[in-house]
Amino acid sequence: MKSFAELESTCSLSFDQSGPFYHLWTPEDHPMIFSNTDLFRAGMSIMAICALLVPQARIITFELMSNHLHITAAGSEIIIMRMFGLFKKYLSRYLKHLGLAVDLSGFVPQLRVINSLQDLRNVITYNNRNGYVVNSDYTPFSYPWGANSYYFNPSAKCSFKESVEKLFRNDRRDLIRSHDSDQLSPIVTVDGYACPMSFCDIALGERMFRCASHYFREVSRNIESQKKIAEAIGERIFYSDDELFSIVLSISNEKYKQPRPSLLPSQAKRDMAIHLHNEYNAGNKQIMRMLKLDLSVVNALFPERY
Repeated sequence: MKSFAELESTCSLSFDQSGPFYHLWTPEDHPMIFSNTDLFRAGMSIMAICALLVPQARIITFELMSNHLHITAAGSEIIIMRMFGLFKKYLSRYLKHLGLAVDLSGFVPQLRVINSLQDLRNVITYNNRNGYVVNSDYTPFSYPWGANSYYFNPSAKCSFKESVEKLFRNDRRDLIRSHDSDQLSPIVTVDGYACPMSFCDIALGERMFRCASHYFREVSRNIESQKKIAEAIGERIFYSDDELFSIVLSISNEKYKQPRPSLLPSQAKRDMAIHLHNEYNAGNKQIMRMLKLDLSVVNALFPERY
């Protein structure tokens, strides 16, 4: 078994040899784009076509949300922006073909260069957390609209290897309303859309982590790093109850020397509620659950969330 230092050195070498890396995102306050499952499926397949048309831009991971997206990619800034430009163009054509009046003028990407191995780890996990922290029905391994579910997940990779379904030339023409992808080979699909294993360099993304357990710790416990990324790019970040409770427990222990937050004095609970609201975007019902406060008390503190 390799030592910690050896594993970390291997990760660092992969980072140094494979960059530059970028985080691309679009505004989270954009009007809804993917309003149903069929549109998400189309978005996934259009992303695949664009990635394969611009292979110099290697997508490490990405997630489509209902109104915005995140992409972590290796390649030059120009190449990555070219790939996104194709995605926006083809998506716009597809939506117009369906008769959907979705204005994509505000669907404008921002790009940030990733400066270190830990920065890349943080961005990958930020991307892969996005869907499940917004929707509690999912986990980082089950949110379907991105590459997240394939990270260190042998069963998901098996579904890709065993799939016999593909996007053929005419399927691609229907999606992008163009012959631009005619030269591409058929694209493997799973569950009715292009499988991320067929167009993302997930193996490269996995090499940035020492092992599967290291990745899982980063996804589930590195909360402060996720908060910093959200602040840097102007997004709100949401936390699951488990994540928020770990924050509450830490504050309760460190600031009040009380290992049971529910036993804090009333004023301490109010102070912590304000901190959770302002610093961690906690919802009123989350604060109620974390601190065992009456919901009417929390609603009085934060009526805009009521």
